Amino acid sequence: MKLLIITQKVDRTDPILGFFHRWIEEFAKNCEQVTVIGQLVGEHDLPENVEIFSMRKERKYSRIMQIFEFWKMQRKLKKEYDSVLVHMTPVWVVIGWPVWFLLRKKIYLWYEARGGGWSLPVALIMVRKVFSASQHGLPRKSKKRRIVGHGIDTELFKPSGEREKGLVVTVGRTTKAKRMNIVLKAFSSLPEHCRLVIAGGPITKEDNQTIDDLRKLMSELGITDRVVIEPKSQQEIASLYARAEISLHASDTGLDKCVLEAMACGCPVVSYAEASKYVLSEDLLCTDESMGKVAIGVLGMSDKERGRLGEKLRQKVVEEHSLGRLVGKLVVEMG
Repeated sequence: MKLLIITQKVDRTDPILGFFHRWIEEFAKNCEQVTVIGQLVGEHDLPENVEIFSMRKERKYSRIMQIFEFWKMQRKLKKEYDSVLVHMTPVWVVIGWPVWFLLRKKIYLWYEARGGGWSLPVALIMVRKVFSASQHGLPRKSKKRRIVGHGIDTELFKPSGEREKGLVVTVGRTTKAKRMNIVLKAFSSLPEHCRLVIAGGPITKEDNQTIDDLRKLMSELGITDRVVIEPKSQQEIASLYARAEISLHASDTGLDKCVLEAMACGCPVVSYAEASKYVLSEDLLCTDESMGKVAIGVLGMSDKERGRLGEKLRQKVVEEHSLGRLVGKLVVEMG
């Protein structure tokens, strides 16, 4: 298979989208040729059968200028691929469909989130299949949907060494949808020796306002000196999960990969998300009000009990959500 991938960002150092670099590596193992068009391209190191092109968002190109770059590349690359996989951005299905239809290219979409805007229902008409990690990953009904699980790099995200007493972690972009305010309120009820690392950062102006709101809430709750908010690379996030005693998760945007990454590291996760019920036992699920109480219960486990729980959590990810398994499945579905 010769595959064209359209994605937001190719940058292995990016704290939010850096994971996709490993996805590309895995596709390269399973495809004859992989061509990737990213809206923004940063640091990367990929196999010889991978070509990377940018819509030049890193050069501050506007959306209109990016679309022009996209169209120029369609003309240049039209003989380089036979199938297209659009990752998370259905608007590029809509923009690319006219030329892909004329060229008789097979079009597929990966989507695991809430919302989607006007472009998602339009894209669903245009694609052959839409892939999602869970039942909750696609907010619209479609006969084209295929539930394939997530793709977690279980070689990077794995247990290592001892846990740090009182280390609590939550990961994700500091946007309203991640509901970090719920995490802060829950954390404020944990013992004084606990400290929280929020591994994430802003992308938009609204995200910056969210950080300001979170810092104000931290002050009100009296936990400012016990909380750190800063972006982390994929390697740093894996290290945090491997050392943390617990991870807190308040987002409800589908089956969040950060839940599975924590599990792969043997780190117990207390989650609000409805989609998490497919991977977590009932005693790790919570409401907004009960998150702190559930977390205290996990922290109260003996090291041996928490270790056994961590082993079960990792095993579930390895068996059902490993990266190699996912990409192999996608290639078969697109073949």
